[in-house]
Amino acid sequence: MLRNYLKIALRTLWKNLLFTGINIVGMSVGMACVVVLVLFAQKCLTFDTFHEKSDRIYYVQTESSNGQKYGQTVYPILEQLLKDYPEIETGTHVQTWYRPWIHYGTKDVQESTVFVDSTFFQVFSFPLKYGNAATALKDPNALIVSEKIAQNLFGDSDPVGKTVTLDDTVQFKISGVLAKLPANSSQQFDVLMPASTLTSLPGFKSNADWYNTFAPVFVLLRKGANKDALEAKLPQLVKTHFAPESRNQVLRLSAFKNFIHDQNPTFKGLIYGAIAIAIFLLLIISINLINLTMASALPRIKEVAVKQVAGASKRIIFNQFWTESGIVMLISSFLAMLFAIYFLIPSFNQLRDGRMQLDISFGNDYPTILTVFGISMLIAFIAGTYPAYYLMALKTAEAVKGKISADPRRGRLRQNSLIVLQFALAVVLIVATIGLRQQINFMKTADVGYDKNNVLVFNTDLAYRNENAALSEGRALLDALRQNPHVVSFTASELTPVQYWQNFNNYFPEGNEAKKVILRHVSGTAGYFETFKIPFIEGRGFLDNSADSVNHSVVINEAAMKAFGWTSAVGKRLRQNNNDQIYTVIGVTKNFHYQSLKDDVEPLLHWYAGKQQLSSFLSVRLTDESKGKDLISHLEARFKKIPARRTLNHFYLSDEVAKSYQAIDNIWRMTSFVTILAILIACAGIFGLISLVAKQRTKEIGVRKVLGASISSIATMLSGDFLKLVGLALLIGLPISYWLGHKLLQTFAYRTEIKWWYLALAAIVALGIALFSVSFQAIKAALNNPVESLKTE
Repeated sequence: MLRNYLKIALRTLWKNLLFTGINIVGMSVGMACVVVLVLFAQKCLTFDTFHEKSDRIYYVQTESSNGQKYGQTVYPILEQLLKDYPEIETGTHVQTWYRPWIHYGTKDVQESTVFVDSTFFQVFSFPLKYGNAATALKDPNALIVSEKIAQNLFGDSDPVGKTVTLDDTVQFKISGVLAKLPANSSQQFDVLMPASTLTSLPGFKSNADWYNTFAPVFVLLRKGANKDALEAKLPQLVKTHFAPESRNQVLRLSAFKNFIHDQNPTFKGLIYGAIAIAIFLLLIISINLINLTMASALPRIKEVAVKQVAGASKRIIFNQFWTESGIVMLISSFLAMLFAIYFLIPSFNQLRDGRMQLDISFGNDYPTILTVFGISMLIAFIAGTYPAYYLMALKTAEAVKGKISADPRRGRLRQNSLIVLQFALAVVLIVATIGLRQQINFMKTADVGYDKNNVLVFNTDLAYRNENAALSEGRALLDALRQNPHVVSFTASELTPVQYWQNFNNYFPEGNEAKKVILRHVSGTAGYFETFKIPFIEGRGFLDNSADSVNHSVVINEAAMKAFGWTSAVGKRLRQNNNDQIYTVIGVTKNFHYQSLKDDVEPLLHWYAGKQQLSSFLSVRLTDESKGKDLISHLEARFKKIPARRTLNHFYLSDEVAKSYQAIDNIWRMTSFVTILAILIACAGIFGLISLVAKQRTKEIGVRKVLGASISSIATMLSGDFLKLVGLALLIGLPISYWLGHKLLQTFAYRTEIKWWYLALAAIVALGIALFSVSFQAIKAALNNPVESLKTE
């Protein structure tokens, strides 16, 4: 019986090759997008759950007095937690601090490095390709590297036991090689080093106290331990051990599986967005398949009727249609997987630009594959059921003659509702795409509060092999820049306005400790505010003189001044929570956007970093951007004289500002791709439906032509019916689009609005699609010979 089903199904599909081809192409491309979206959502929702003990892993979360939450705490807390609370089995730091250069033979590499305790692999289940996880971090001079680094330095051989040199000073022994880290791991690194290495660094020791909150700490609770009961004991630990200035903090134990979501509040929005788009696509492609299946099923009215007369059961007829739609879905699913693996996933990873990269394997991602397969079979079931049920519901006596229905309006109503829904969904996607594009353009062209044009920035953190030579050459280079007629101003600094640190502290006016304000604080140098043309409300920027250094001068922004409740700030004196040093305000800048316009401008403080010398960045304001080429050549030649591990690179500040919106720009690109796909599928769907209606109204069209109706009037009649459907879809889709678009834009601190022309453009596009889709089939139906049309009776 199955053989018969397959034989008839293949013959039918081949006979209706056009509809079959449209179905397979539309379904395979649509399902490929669904595969990527489902895979992305699945990876995001299962972050860090691959660890064997993930249900017992927690991280220490700090909540400040103003309710702001951080995924870090004070560094010494881990030792105290392990000492005082037997509910904790073990724990580890996962600390970033610096990235050492690893030297072996003639090669130097520098990659992301984290410092961890010897218990790291007792907490986490990261696999090792080489080495023993139980002992790999016992030696204080042990080093674990990624496969990438091992391949770069040692080739394909096992490097365990080999000695490398770090920063040309100290030797470490390779004790393990990490296997590839899962994409859904919140912890991504290439080098593991013992945390004990940090305690010998003066800069680290001065910060590793009971005040500074910068350390990610993870603990593993014992089986059966009560997390809430343990958390209730933490206020006493804060009261006993924390510095007096930070005893107002609240510590919580947060589940490690929520770490990525807690640290990235917008992450859930991406997941829900991916799921919503996947559902939209599934609805559109399902409607498309049903419409086209109906169109190709109508010529089979007699076939179904004859089978019924001959005694075929409903099950047999349903099985036949399920087989046909199942074959289409199986072929589409297979092609969808190939399209996703070889095209969409690589393109998606390129858009993600180094962040969570997707891959798919049948061993690890079988839940996603089974989910997509299950969805495909459900669509096949629905697409096969609908035409079978429709054709079997016809009166057998009329169906044997080829009649569809004495009153075909009821059937058309069901099909028309599908096309209305399909176009309403397409309209929503079109408006979302336009709105997101306009928001991106708004952010890219908005006034950021400083002049980003004509500023050429050089990355001068080159890991110099001879620091003294670099300092000497750097001073000469800065002197030469002062004499350059094309240089308006310059500054050597640790940062630029688009790369500010996530570094905060409590400040209060001298003598008024109750008035504490959390400020982001960063360094500043002479020429910094002039080079970036950051305007001042009052006061001035830094000067390379002893006064700014001796007075510990600082510059704050307008938001900080308002947070302190001042109307004028120059001359005011500030103190930090944990520091007796007095800082003097010498200037107040207007608020400028040192982060994306997606976020509000926070209170900010710049401290004086000392006299200018080669630092992380050298930013040069030119009289004209065209002069940059000569300056680049000049500086590249001078820096080649300084032995360094890295070569000089540069960027224009305006390009870097635009790059800060790359992530949302990539989201727009993906949304645009899905929207175009939805539009194309909608075209195929309406093509199928007008084909169906033209067949239903074949006799009517023939009678009209015999009575003198022109081809244009008949084409207009058929097109008019569908344009009414699109009009109804617009009435439904446009209000929903406006509401969803408004909600989307509300997530941006600085935003544009949904304008009337967004909706008008969506309406024009939808109407244009409908007109284009129906015109071909309508004209074809109108051109049919009326004699042949009348024979359909």
